[in-house]
Amino acid sequence: MLDGNELRALIRDVIATELAAAKAERATPAASPAEHRVRIASDADLAAFAKQVLALAADTSAQRKIAAGTYGFKLEGTAPAVTSAAPPSSGGSARIDNGVVTESALVKLPRGTKRLQIGAEVSITPLARDKASSMGITIERMKP
Repeated sequence: MLDGNELRALIRDVIATELAAAKAERATPAASPAEHRVRIASDADLAAFAKQVLALAADTSAQRKIAAGTYGFKLEGTAPAVTSAAPPSSGGSARIDNGVVTESALVKLPRGTKRLQIGAEVSITPLARDKASSMGITIERMKP
């Protein structure tokens, strides 16, 4: 079993390889390889990704591609999904079901939004609370 330091070192190596590949790709455009989509939103996701990389490294061909930076990893966005629940012109509402409500997420809401419904597990940053207040947006937490 890997300890935390070994896991971090493996992940650092993968990230360094991917950054080098991205830099090389910008320098010489080429056909993009198949992408392995990765979502890392928690420590458990990070551990699962590290296990996937270790499993991929068991295949010699994949190991070479990872080392060369040609194995495509694509980080999936973790921005909260915002859905409009009413027309913005009528003092509408919006809803965020997961993730974190940030100041930038509030700025991206449709103009005229006066109410934001959030899921039971959604976190709100202190700056977002202040911004909502200054924008005249009421935040309502939905029950699970």
